[in-house]
Amino acid sequence: MRKTSTVLLTVALALSTTSATAMGSGDKFADAQTGLTYAVYKPSQTLGLKLAKFQLIVCAPGKEQWIYAKYGTGKKYLEIMETMAGVKCSDPGLSKTLSPVSIQGSKASVHVYCDPAEPAAFKKCSFADIAKVGGYLMFSTKATKNLKGTEIQVQGVGGITYAQLLSVTKSLKT
Repeated sequence: MRKTSTVLLTVALALSTTSATAMGSGDKFADAQTGLTYAVYKPSQTLGLKLAKFQLIVCAPGKEQWIYAKYGTGKKYLEIMETMAGVKCSDPGLSKTLSPVSIQGSKASVHVYCDPAEPAAFKKCSFADIAKVGGYLMFSTKATKNLKGTEIQVQGVGGITYAQLLSVTKSLKT
């Protein structure tokens, strides 16, 4: 009986140490994961742009917070927004939807911020225009054994190309 109690106490201490370390780890993404039931993804590729802003934002009453991360300052920047799959907490605005791409086994929609008020330009709008006017990729991940799925939007503005946006998106890891 004493041996079983010692093993349980050791396991409990190990688990509590892991949680305490994560809460003050200095990694905002890891710290956010401790309070959310959906998987949190962090990019390993940020195009050399430094993390300028990280927030947990209230979505709606009764919903979990969503993550907003901004890399870079000024005219050129990346934004990563994450929420529980199926929950919409932000509106990316008017855009043209292009052909989808596969990210981590999921279909990601590709959007470019071309102005629909200019029909001729809107019709010709393409992947190349992402570098000129900005754009984003949006997809949902599947739930895992322990965490719910995640809705992810990766947006690039100020000269970030489609290829760069794609490389950042593909670098996302839990």
